[in-house]
Amino acid sequence: MPKDSSRRNDTRRANKDRRARLEELRRQQKAAERRKNFLFVGSAIAVALILIGAAIIPAYLHDQANKKKQKTGYQASPTKAEAAAGCQGVHNDPISQAALHVTAPIDYSKEKYGDTRGGTPPIPPSNGRHNPVSLGDTNRFYPLSQKPRPERAVHNLEHGFIVVWYDSKLPADQAAHLQELASAGSLSRLLVVGWWQGDLPAGKHVVLTSWGRTDRCATVSDKVINDFYKAHLNSSVAPEAGLPAIQGSDSIPAGSLPGTSPAPSSSASASPSPPSTKK
Repeated sequence: MPKDSSRRNDTRRANKDRRARLEELRRQQKAAERRKNFLFVGSAIAVALILIGAAIIPAYLHDQANKKKQKTGYQASPTKAEAAAGCQGVHNDPISQAALHVTAPIDYSKEKYGDTRGGTPPIPPSNGRHNPVSLGDTNRFYPLSQKPRPERAVHNLEHGFIVVWYDSKLPADQAAHLQELASAGSLSRLLVVGWWQGDLPAGKHVVLTSWGRTDRCATVSDKVINDFYKAHLNSSVAPEAGLPAIQGSDSIPAGSLPGTSPAPSSSASASPSPPSTKK
């Protein structure tokens, strides 16, 4: 074979090998770029998922915790102030329908709308059947001597009031302090009502209630009462939260059970219908 022809063949083979090597390098570069892009995109997706999870999971857990706290039977752990006052913490009681008006006396120990933990009777009541006429809120302290009707106080609870009950075992100085709290302008929707139908359960002689909520305490604590008031005043679970006491209720002795509510007026939208009628 002539030398020129041989050299041309060698050159062609060399060029072919060079092109093959270049193609292989290009394939390797493209593969490396694909891996790099894959890693970048995968990392970005992973970071995005982490960020989304960091935002959603705590919110979900918070939402679930709040739902749990609203369930009937939920028992909150006592705060430091509650523990110091011998309180059990706020309990979510069974909740009745609204406007269950009756004019006859009610034996609340046989009802079910209160705190029954440990087999205690549901007294004092936190909701349920009640008289169509509330207690008044001009005077907000109703001592044991007046034998205030709990049936009327429950109507106040329905309107979003806070009712603090006490029994005869509460020391006199603490009862006097409750009277001072009831007169405080900052607690204008707090009633203090003497429970004269025996001792309150569980050895707790002062009990805080809002509609569907109960906190049994051994002693009076300003902080516990103020915290409960702020947390549960006009609660969203109270059917008629924010309404005033029934018009004319201040003029009716606390120990009496009116047969019907006073006549309604334009200034008292809270006045109920006759006992047989729903609000």
